[in-house]
Amino acid sequence: MAEPASIISVIASVVSAIGGAVACIAAFRSAGHAKRAFDESQKADKRFTLRQLSLTAHQIIVEVDRIKWLAQGLTTAYKTLAVFSNATGNLRVPMLTNEVAQKVKVAEALEEKAKPFIEVKTALLNGPLEEINDREIAMTQHLTEAIALRGKCSGPMIPDTNVGGKIATI
Repeated sequence: MAEPASIISVIASVVSAIGGAVACIAAFRSAGHAKRAFDESQKADKRFTLRQLSLTAHQIIVEVDRIKWLAQGLTTAYKTLAVFSNATGNLRVPMLTNEVAQKVKVAEALEEKAKPFIEVKTALLNGPLEEINDREIAMTQHLTEAIALRGKCSGPMIPDTNVGGKIATI
């Protein structure tokens, strides 16, 4: 007959092996849950970044609309000021209106770059997060450019009219 110490040792070994197997199964399941949680986290990050991308694209469209509105007002103001100051034959008026038109063309180019990102596309969810981030950064740069362009279309482009009732810069 076997010694009681060796029987206890064998029983302890079997219990240990069973415990190890259960721990392996638990670790495997835990790894699966962790992977699913990570994937869902990545998807949430992508959705958030896509929302930001779409929001930035919308802001660009709004800025371009503001630029167009300002440009229309400036063009009308230049022509009206030229008529009231008897400077209709002056070459400065077409030059100023062409300058405004060039700024509108730049704004429209920014608008074209933003249009594809107006709606959140689920196809972009399949791409890497870095690509979505890169596109969002590019849109933010375009937005900054549009805001700066709008700033150029206001204020300093309006000619001075305080010179004896005549337009000084036309």
